[in-house]
This record gives sequence, structure tokens and C-alpha cells, in this order.
Amino acid sequence: MDFSITETREGYQLHGEMTFFTALTALKLASPCLRQPKTRFDLSGVLKADSAGVGLLVEWKRIAIQAGCELHYTGVPESLRAMIRVGGIQGLLPIEGDQG
Repeated sequence: MDFSITETREGYQLHGEMTFFTALTALKLASPCLRQPKTRFDLSGVLKADSAGVGLLVEWKRIAIQAGCELHYTGVPESLRAMIRVGGIQGLLPIEGDQG
């Protein structure tokens, strides 16, 4: 499976896998979306993720800060949330609806 992004009224819908195999493609596709004042990535279409997916969330946040973009993540799958909690980085990522 691949990774893709679709523009929506609320921001961008992410689809597919966020894994070591798709990380470079995901980084290239998402980076231009972070050149706006405000961006929302909906991850509810992500079907599979590994630690590279967590790395992408962190890297996108870094890029957004450098670009002056206010970034928010929504629809983050529980599997990604669990990796974020285990890594102790939940406070670093702008995840909407996150209970910590």
C-alpha cells in the first residue's frame, strides 16, 4: 500500500500507510501543505503505521514551526497514539482530542 494526501475543506486527508517504506513519499507530499498559515492533517485514513509514522509527525511539526504554520493533527489512529505515549512525546505534538 502507498501513501497519499487529498485536500479537503478542513485541511488534508492522509491515506494509506505511514511506514519506513512510505516515509520519504509522505514527507515529500506533506511538506508543501505546511507552507500555509494553518494546516490540519486528518489521519483517520491511515491504515498502518510504524515508528517512522511517529517520526513523520515530529518532522512535520518541525517543518511547520520553521515555516510559521500552525499545524494540527486529527483522527490519529490509536496505534499511533500508543507509540506516541510510549515515546513520551504526546506533549510535543498538536493532536486534537488527545487526552494525554
